[in-house]
Amino acid sequence: MQVRWEYLTPPEFKKLVKEEQICILPLGILERHGEHLPYGTDGLSVHAIACRAAELEPCVVFPTYWFGQGHEASCFAGSVNFPPRLLYEMLEVLLDQIARNGFKKIVIFSGHGGNSHFLDYFAMTQLDREVDYTLYILRGAGKRQLALADMWETKYGHAGEEETSQIMAITPEGVGKLEQQVYEEPILPRMDLTQQVPGVHSGLWWYAKYPLHVTESPSHATKEKGERMIEARVLDLADRLRAIKEDKVLPSLQQEFYERVRRVPEGD
Repeated sequence: MQVRWEYLTPPEFKKLVKEEQICILPLGILERHGEHLPYGTDGLSVHAIACRAAELEPCVVFPTYWFGQGHEASCFAGSVNFPPRLLYEMLEVLLDQIARNGFKKIVIFSGHGGNSHFLDYFAMTQLDREVDYTLYILRGAGKRQLALADMWETKYGHAGEEETSQIMAITPEGVGKLEQQVYEEPILPRMDLTQQVPGVHSGLWWYAKYPLHVTESPSHATKEKGERMIEARVLDLADRLRAIKEDKVLPSLQQEFYERVRRVPEGD
């Protein structure tokens, strides 16, 4: 079954919108992932997972949206960053355009950890305006993904064993080029700013830890491990999509909130 927005014909698109009314927005970033992985690693993984999950729980998958928060990677070639206000406004307009096509539930599925704080803030500020759709931002690993924790020889690291394995699994042409991994393993964090300057947060925290934008031991990656992880993530996402389709709580709370906002001038 075709689920990708850009490949759907008008009859197919209208049918999915009418029957399911749900759209997934895979959100990535263009940033360095060591010397051996592509810049699009985050977006490539979530788009592939979203498409496979949507075949199990039918919905429309929007093309990968590459413009997330990636300011910590701006010191590397290949990164693309927009000014914060433009980044925010573009995402807001995009969601409105998706909703304009009839979708009542929009799911943001981000593959980039650096998007987390941005999306948290974005979700809160959306309460300041009325929209005719409900926004769901996926957070955390699913139960099947967590069950594979013992499979990895090293703990999770950016562009490490886990991410490299998944890229090997989802790119038939073998984008993950381990022969280009030139750093001595394990690649350990350089410093923890919370220990250097206790009680202080800085936007440099990520760069301080991972100046190479890669950590741990990518050479332990295998395509087989990646296939197991991708399958687990697909099934976990399908479960979440099923729950979102059935959800009536968030839409109801949203309407209740809007009604109370409208009554504020009356002194409520």
